[in-house]
Formats: sequence, structure tokens, C-alpha cells
Amino acid sequence: MIRLFFSVATRSFVPLWLLEELGTPYEIVDTDIRAGRNKAPDYLRINPMGKVPALDDNGAIVSEVPAICLYLADRYGYGALAPEIDDRLRGPYLKWCVFATAVFEPATYLPPSSGKDAVSIGWGNRETALNMLEAALTPGPWLLGERFSVADIVLGGLFAIAYFNKLVDPRPAFAAYNARLSARPAFQRAAEINWPPSQFPR
Repeated sequence: MIRLFFSVATRSFVPLWLLEELGTPYEIVDTDIRAGRNKAPDYLRINPMGKVPALDDNGAIVSEVPAICLYLADRYGYGALAPEIDDRLRGPYLKWCVFATAVFEPATYLPPSSGKDAVSIGWGNRETALNMLEAALTPGPWLLGERFSVADIVLGGLFAIAYFNKLVDPRPAFAAYNARLSARPAFQRAAEINWPPSQFPR
């Protein structure tokens, strides 16, 4: 059984959404960061960083959002949500999955560094990152064109959170992408778990 170490209102939403898309049986392990469960000794043996999410798939332990999603995609969605190794879309797919946390998140969430240009900062700059994403979504509808993939879950999940928190410019391409993502039934099921109405009334 897949066990997802999870805390509400966190980036745990991303692999949770993927599990819902895959339809693979899984169990949620409540690892509430607000209650400090992510610092419990048993959990630190799973992820010494003390971060969520983490995954235990019958003893295979994976942490970090893109790694968890790439693992699940290849194991349970290979050829469907994950392009096969000889598919020409495999390269762009991997790029966008890594771009999600290597470029998009820091460029979007972190304040601009004063006195440093894009060459000095590993993730470049915010405007370039957003322009690159906008270009990929024009015409879209997904990062790989007509094909929805785990890249849209990894990057799209983080994008949806940033968009909700108004950390992303309200460009037409972004608004349309956010609407497409949030219309997916698996996204909605995961959102109900990650932002339970009892705690986060809408």
C-alpha cells in the first residue's frame, strides 16, 4: 500500500492530486506540521529534513515533490501520464517537472534579490520564468500541448497555489490554465482533502 505523509494546506497537495489522477489505492498518514508531527523521530527516519510530503511505497521511500511525482508517474502511469523514455515529449516533460521547484517556486515565492542579476541566481528571474511559462501555455492547453501529463500536476499544482495567493500575474493564459487545472475532478477531490471546508471555508 502507498502511504503519503501529508499535512493539510501544504505542497502535499501535489502528490495527493497525482494519486487521485492515477486511481491507485493509497493511505494518508497525518503528519501535521502545525502540531509538529513532521519533527517526530519516526517521521525523521522517513525524511530527515522534517518536511512534507514524503512517500512510502511498500518500503520505497521518496521525498521532494518532483521526485515523488516522477516516481509515481513512472511506476503507475508510465506511457499515460508520463511519456515513455523514447517519446519525444519525455525531455520537455522532465524539464517542466524540474522547473516547478527549481525555477518557478523560488522565482515566484522569494522576494527579488537586490544587487544580483539573473546570471548570479540559479533560477534566473521572475519575469523570464513567467514569460517562459506563458509561452508554453500559448496555445496550450497543457505544458505538452494537447497532452495532459504529470508535468501539469507538478508545476500546475504549485502554480494553482501561487495563483490563488496572487503571487502570479493575472495574465489571460494563466487564468485559463488555472481554470483548466481546477476543473479536473481529481484536482477537486485532492483540494477537498488539502483545504478541508471545515478549516478553510470557501
